[in-house]
Amino acid sequence: MNDRTQNRPDAGIVGPLVGFALGAVVGGAVALLLAPASGERTRRQLSSAARRMGRDARHTYDEAREAAADAAAELGVNVKSAVAAGREIFQKDGGR
Repeated sequence: MNDRTQNRPDAGIVGPLVGFALGAVVGGAVALLLAPASGERTRRQLSSAARRMGRDARHTYDEAREAAADAAAELGVNVKSAVAAGREIFQKDGGR
């Protein structure tokens, strides 16, 4: 019997392939049994987390936009004040 299996060219491949397939089946079964949540529940949790992250990102963006607008407005006021001060000094000096 050993003579027949040793003469076949695929004799050394079958064992590892069967072992791999069996390991994949057993691993899949164990993963299903030990999974912390169902697929549907996991999808809901991921969806909820994505919505929450999107909401947080929008909130952060809105805050940053408001802060930039406030900074730009303050900069505009400072520039106007500086221009007015420069104009006043220029007028006092008579344009020298």
